[in-house]
Amino acid sequence: MRAEADFCFRMLVKGKQRATGHHEAGKEGAMSESRAVALARSHLEAWTNHDFDKARGNLAKDVQFFSPATNLVGIGEYMDGPRGLAQFAKQVVPGSLRVIAAMGDERNALIMYEVSTEGGAIGSKVFPSAQTWLLDDEGKIKLERIVSYSVPR
Repeated sequence: MRAEADFCFRMLVKGKQRATGHHEAGKEGAMSESRAVALARSHLEAWTNHDFDKARGNLAKDVQFFSPATNLVGIGEYMDGPRGLAQFAKQVVPGSLRVIAAMGDERNALIMYEVSTEGGAIGSKVFPSAQTWLLDDEGKIKLERIVSYSVPR
């Protein structure tokens, strides 16, 4: 976990320098995405478009998820628990994902993005978020952390 924190700190402090796999949405000629950024982006695309089988396939068996609202361990809890991904994602408007910035290396990714929700307990809101991912040796998501908030649409 210390390595992930160091990575995030370096990326934030040196934000003007391009890290391996850095990509800014809408910028022509951006560098190609690193393995971790590509997987994290694919994971975001999957769950925000309600492709839960694909999202599940991106996860290590012992995946850990940390947010201000909950800490989850294991694929079942992460995907299907009362505060799991599917409970939130079902309220996300498919196609609403907007990636603001992404950077990373072969094992770490940091993506800033937003999604919109509609209906359900959450209602109609926009969720700007910053999220980090750490991949295991097999290229699966081992650790995920998110900070987000919501604003009415």
